[in-house]
Amino acid sequence: MGTDQVLLHRFVISQLTAAGADREKLIRETGLPEWTMAGDDMHLPSHTFSRLWELGAHALGDPAVALQVARRYELSSLGLYDYLFSTAPTLGAGLATCGPYVAAVSTNHRFDLVADEQETTLYLDIIDGEGVGRDLTQLWGLGAVLSRARRVVSEPLAPIRVALRQQAPADRRAYVEVFGTAAIEFDAPVDSMTFRSSDMDLPLTTADPVLAKILRPLADALPPPPPLASAWPQRVAEALSEALDAGNASLDRVARRLATSPRTLQRRLMEAGTTWRKELDRARDARLRQATAAGSLSRARQAQLLGYSDAGSMRRAARRWSVTEHAHRCELLD
Repeated sequence: MGTDQVLLHRFVISQLTAAGADREKLIRETGLPEWTMAGDDMHLPSHTFSRLWELGAHALGDPAVALQVARRYELSSLGLYDYLFSTAPTLGAGLATCGPYVAAVSTNHRFDLVADEQETTLYLDIIDGEGVGRDLTQLWGLGAVLSRARRVVSEPLAPIRVALRQQAPADRRAYVEVFGTAAIEFDAPVDSMTFRSSDMDLPLTTADPVLAKILRPLADALPPPPPLASAWPQRVAEALSEALDAGNASLDRVARRLATSPRTLQRRLMEAGTTWRKELDRARDARLRQATAAGSLSRARQAQLLGYSDAGSMRRAARRWSVTEHAHRCELLD
């Protein structure tokens, strides 16, 4: 079960209360003992943080409440985690602290910063969470990172693209206003913000190399961030399904769908113990099994369904799937 630092709850409760929510009712219905509001070095079950967002949205009648709270994020609210970011020399160096040290505030999340020459994308993954609570928690996470960054750079900062797993809201105005871009994709396979890589060179007005040197040993003593070895294969599987629907399951198309480069995508899959070819074959095999469950299909139709140029290419792939499945079963038997 994931946990979140009580500092997160405390800040959010203070902001929801300032907006008109009943503080005692929030604490009571979230299931938090009152004494937890006084301690600092304490982690609470992550479901309480998701529940807090659900209650806040209902109490204030604002489905985008997480964005409004994130916009008012106050630097230093999360202690060491904020100081690691703000003492870094550049925006890129600051964002690079999100992933390795996220355990300082949450064992239920993982940040992943992926960069190439043109674009840099910050991914946010949640381990345990679903429904509205997950959506609001993810909105808060991305929005708070953006607000924190804007407070320590002297130039305007906005992502060039935002991807959100949640469904599109009836009113998008709050999203555009807070993120500073209309390029927001809903129902995406990931939650992420993409910036120009040139933005990563922006100096932080709060840079402090002496303090950063003091803080780093403290941060390195923290437990490692939670593992998400399956995150990239899951992302690729979702993107592949949509690419196959569109009739173009190329590496380039899937990489664009995931806001990364083909090379980076292949590297992430390798780190997760798989390859692009394996994931593509797995997606096609699953698709074929589903399509033929209700009856047989012609070879030509199968090839079309799986994005092959001809039936011969599909037959060769089918033989490869068979060999791979046999090897997998042998591994299980061993």
